[in-house]
Amino acid sequence: MKYIYTAPDCPKCETLKERYRAQSIEYIERDAGRLKNPAHDRDNIDVDAFVQLSMQNMILPVEINK
Repeated sequence: MKYIYTAPDCPKCETLKERYRAQSIEYIERDAGRLKNPAHDRDNIDVDAFVQLSMQNMILPVEINK
């Protein structure tokens, strides 16, 4: 399953979602804001996404395959 972390009003995020829809790729969308909130109970997918986001110089969207 693919997970994507997006933000509102993010053109790159919208482009990715449109591409996935056009290619009939199933995904679960998560708000990228959950990666900033340490009080949120993070799961392993969030941890992987945070690492990926760091490697992308904090640029969204983030794609995780699980």
